[in-house]
Amino acid sequence: MGRPIRDALTFALAALLLAGCASTQEARPQEGQVVFRAGAAGPGTTPAGVVAGPGIHRLAVLVPGFDPRWQATWVDGGGKGPGGGSGGAYAGFLTGLAFIQAVPVAVVTWPIAAGIIVGMTALGTLGEQLYPESLAGMDAGDRMALLGSAAILQPDRLLRESTTTALAARMGRAPVTIPWHGTWGPDTPGNDPLADARERGADGVLDVIVEAFGLAVGDEADTFGVFVRARARLVEPVGGEIRYERVLEHGPGRPLAGLPRPAVHTVEMLAVDQARVFRYETREVLIRMARVLAEDPALPVGPR
Repeated sequence: MGRPIRDALTFALAALLLAGCASTQEARPQEGQVVFRAGAAGPGTTPAGVVAGPGIHRLAVLVPGFDPRWQATWVDGGGKGPGGGSGGAYAGFLTGLAFIQAVPVAVVTWPIAAGIIVGMTALGTLGEQLYPESLAGMDAGDRMALLGSAAILQPDRLLRESTTTALAARMGRAPVTIPWHGTWGPDTPGNDPLADARERGADGVLDVIVEAFGLAVGDEADTFGVFVRARARLVEPVGGEIRYERVLEHGPGRPLAGLPRPAVHTVEMLAVDQARVFRYETREVLIRMARVLAEDPALPVGPR
């Protein structure tokens, strides 16, 4: 190994040690930062998109043949690296070394080597500091309790049923339910829910789904609250035109207008008794969001 490369490695090691020292002064995570999520990341609440047209008086709600089975993941940092340094910085340092070894020696000048290693070290440190330190020592049983609860919650069904109940109160009659079965192959063709809705006299079909849910950092130290992001879409059975679409999200740091601030708890409290508190808080958020959706003045539905 030439002297320029040795100089680069010496410089990178110094950066690693500095990163480890800096990480001991980790700033408190921002309220609303997601640490536990089922589903994909998204932009959050969006204004309702509405297309002008006649009012919907005979509403149908789409009911899928099966709801997705949710698989949640923890999004948290690791422990510490050798000598009390940052684990993320150490991982970034090793990644930088591996990257250099994969590049021909003639290409790697010392400024390039130093840039690669220091850059990877910094990214590793940043990646670790993005997550709350309070999760690093979380009990394995608590982790598994929350993961298991997320898998059996059935948030789509709860949101759909709660929305249907709230819409029945607004319209003075219960919406029609339209089953929808996707195509599984040549022997198991799916159905056309819009055609079924027309046959049953519906003039609008509402589809409500959960896009993501989980836990986000609360407004108090070492606390977390439930967040949920959902999407609603209203379609005309004739022509399939979208009349209304809205994304709603509620949780710490992103409260939905018209709802109280989300309740926050420690991880231990959320996970106690097979995550009973987590399941309760998630249901409460889903029911309240369904009420906000059903009462949205921009939703073009109402009694005849």
